[in-house]
Amino acid sequence: MSRIFSCQNQKEPKTINLNAAYTKEFFDSDEDLDVVDEFNIDESNINKENNVDESNINKENEIFLSGQLKILQRAWLNENFSTEILPYEPAFERLNEILENQNIKAESLTLSQETSPIGMLLFIDNERIKYVMNRYKRTRLAKIEKYVCSINENAEYMARLSLPEKEFAERYKRLIEEHEHASFLHVLPQESLDVLKETENGTETSFATVEHPDLNQAVFCRFIKHVGSYSFPSTPHDKEILSKDDAYLVKYSDIRKLLEDHSIELI
Repeated sequence: MSRIFSCQNQKEPKTINLNAAYTKEFFDSDEDLDVVDEFNIDESNINKENNVDESNINKENEIFLSGQLKILQRAWLNENFSTEILPYEPAFERLNEILENQNIKAESLTLSQETSPIGMLLFIDNERIKYVMNRYKRTRLAKIEKYVCSINENAEYMARLSLPEKEFAERYKRLIEEHEHASFLHVLPQESLDVLKETENGTETSFATVEHPDLNQAVFCRFIKHVGSYSFPSTPHDKEILSKDDAYLVKYSDIRKLLEDHSIELI
């Protein structure tokens, strides 16, 4: 930075003592503008880096959301076409958390006129996600209601339920039993009730009228990965080469393990 000084004229040459009152400091335009330009360039670079980082984070979130939604869609279709209750899909909880965050973000965006369209698009996307989540939940609840007694008596089935589903199954079974007893069972003699009981390994389990899933029901399935040589349990002597995208019509009991291993999807 250059300095330019001015002082009062003196009649006789003598040593001049510069006073701060007579001193003025000026910027050298060329040098100082260069410094300002350097600061502007650095700030713009920082903004660009922040925008790139934010863009990468948004892309990662979109990829994660899309992946979780596909997992839940497949779980919903498998649940819809299977005859028994399937293990609860954890992607439901992850999508529920994402949905809550997106609702907050969408509400904040709609407050501004400039970002309001983006907020509306987020609300629409949230409705799409909620539709899949609701269909998955209703499909499982309908199956629990249909096989509530069978599910409550089977430890493996109960382990497949989420905590709210377990509470619902136990409460629903209790309501049915109370209703049936108040409606007609209380007037039947004990001998008639004993006839209706079914036993398993000498232990009474439930009434013979309890509906159980039909594991021999025929289902359509498509392989989503290569399995290779495989023998279906109903035809152990016949081996099939199971490849990706192959479709079969088989008994559900034959593909239970393949469904648990995520080798197939029901269609």
